[in-house]
Amino acid sequence: MKKEKKINFSWDNDKSESTIIFRKMLWGDPVKIYKQYGKNYLKSIFLKFYYKFDKRNRNFWQFILKISDNEINQSNTNNIKRDSSIWDNR
Repeated sequence: MKKEKKINFSWDNDKSESTIIFRKMLWGDPVKIYKQYGKNYLKSIFLKFYYKFDKRNRNFWQFILKISDNEINQSNTNNIKRDSSIWDNR
């Protein structure tokens, strides 16, 4: 039986729970993450870190968490990091 390698999601000094969960959403097992944290908590993390998701991950989690474009627009109003990006990642 093969031993599963554990991924370290805290490779820098940022050890905040929300950052770790965001990284798990990008590189972890989506089924385990969804079961562990639940829809509402993941939704809040998604909206908080929306500007950091790439297109593919953004679309995936938006669909899985059933988040409307309107909810995203409301949560990201005047987000300087999203609004000042060079490339359109939407």
